[in-house]
Amino acid sequence: MGGILSSVRTQRASRLAACTALVLSAGMLLAGPASADATPTGPHAVVKAPKSAESPSATLPHEAPAPTAQNKARRSAAVAVAGPHAPKPRFDVSGDGFSDLLVREPDDKLYLEDGSTQTNPELTGNLGAYKDLILPGDLGGGAAPEVLDLSPGGVLTLHADVTTGGIGYGSWSGTGWNMFNKVFSAGDVTGDGKNDLLARTPAGELYLYAGTGDLAAPFSAGHKFGTGWDMFDQVVGASDVNGDGLGDVYGRRPNGELYFYAGTGQAANPLNPGVKTGTGWDMYNQIIAVDDQNNDGLGDLVGRDLTGKLWFYPSQADGHQGARSALGTGWRSAQFFTAGGNVTYGKNDLFGIDGAGTLSSYWGLGDGYLSAPVRGTKGGWAGAHYVSNPSSLVTSERWASILEVTSNGDLVVNGNRIGSGWGIYNTVIGVGDLTGEGNGDLITRQGGNGHLYLYPGNGQGTGVYSRIDVGGGWNIYDKLFGAGDVNGDGLPDLLARTPGGELYLYAGTGNAKVPFKGRVKIGTGWNMYGASKIAVSGDLTGDGRSDIVAVDSAGDLWRYDANGSGGFKGRVKIGYGWNLYQYGIY
Repeated sequence: MGGILSSVRTQRASRLAACTALVLSAGMLLAGPASADATPTGPHAVVKAPKSAESPSATLPHEAPAPTAQNKARRSAAVAVAGPHAPKPRFDVSGDGFSDLLVREPDDKLYLEDGSTQTNPELTGNLGAYKDLILPGDLGGGAAPEVLDLSPGGVLTLHADVTTGGIGYGSWSGTGWNMFNKVFSAGDVTGDGKNDLLARTPAGELYLYAGTGDLAAPFSAGHKFGTGWDMFDQVVGASDVNGDGLGDVYGRRPNGELYFYAGTGQAANPLNPGVKTGTGWDMYNQIIAVDDQNNDGLGDLVGRDLTGKLWFYPSQADGHQGARSALGTGWRSAQFFTAGGNVTYGKNDLFGIDGAGTLSSYWGLGDGYLSAPVRGTKGGWAGAHYVSNPSSLVTSERWASILEVTSNGDLVVNGNRIGSGWGIYNTVIGVGDLTGEGNGDLITRQGGNGHLYLYPGNGQGTGVYSRIDVGGGWNIYDKLFGAGDVNGDGLPDLLARTPGGELYLYAGTGNAKVPFKGRVKIGTGWNMYGASKIAVSGDLTGDGRSDIVAVDSAGDLWRYDANGSGGFKGRVKIGYGWNLYQYGIY
């Protein structure tokens, strides 16, 4: 990527003009159910407006900065240890000797940040629907790096020899990788010269998949070597940080403590015990591995703050970091594929319906705020019976779907009628993939007996499978809502509020038979917001966790950030005038 990242992407506004996942041209949510003699409403039209990316720019000098006395000592020590053993950059597509950044923008296009120009080229690819991309480096002894794509259903696919011309078709794939909430590479941690793969489960177990050097079968069978890694909300494969030629790992706790795990070169136990190397790292919503950028042989880190500004941290041979320097601005919406957080997929959208029946759609910018609204046809949603904004029911789309139950009980998803008889439910929501199969699912609550049911989705948004009875007694809550992962384990969760204002978290399990753990009380006083004026918007802050937004009686919009431990931080005002949306936000 052309040495130290000195000025990255400072002009990005031109591709941010019209950015929402869904603009709906018909339908409105009524305050209560329609009368029995009301004319049944049919499905309403859906018009999709593509999100746009911000315009990238970069100026990245190849030379290292003038060393300070401290840098001289560190550099000479590192070179003496590493010398010819220093690993080559893991993702040097441009061929300049430095790793490049690969990012996905809201328009779902991939961009290569190589530091050579003020605008980043698009990297085209033969990729299916993917949740994450892993950049393991060279796995087969060739000149070009490989890329692994991870589908929402847990299929890991290898794409060999990535060049500036694009990403080729997959040549190997494996299944079952959805058992992990984080798959990443730190380079070679076993000491055999072959890059390896690491993977963490929601329970915090860490597995090693040793590289083989054979692209036809790139990894050996995995084995568990660590536990307790769920203490970290970010896990970063940092390549060789201490100059010994082995890959290293960083873990960040939600309280901002940073820990360094040096590679051992032993397959049975590839990482040394962690050493605390810093505090205050919770100021960054993503910590990104960039390999060696200042030409001293040590893998460096970049932190992205909430405003979208990047900060460069040169590494020292003991795993600590030197003084930071600013790189550039405008990165708030980018998804980095060497970052440490869990990848969000399914929703970061919000919409509201005003008193005239006009629907307005927003999407999260990654900095805690929302885009300008895109409005549907005026009055187009007048007469809709029940509406919700579930986490995507179409596996190939990472943005929320739109769901409607008509007054005659038809279920409509993205404008298409897919079922009937749904009028028996007073709640129909989608919090994400609850079954572990990779598809967005539906949760319903039946009126009267309060039974909760899980309907596994088919991944196409065209139907659901037979319902699973989750249990009764859910009518004690006046609000059930959720979209994505709240507690940081990578699994979607459900939130439930009592009329008295108590808020409970039901953490997801990934098991269709028992989709939620026991409830945990996480707050009180939430009855200050009307049931239709509170929603989970998905991840607004770019940290991989889903946040809450709520409108108070004065019309002010408040954001509650997930804290990574299953609760929420204090509220932050992010808007006003939201009492315009008399019929709710979703």
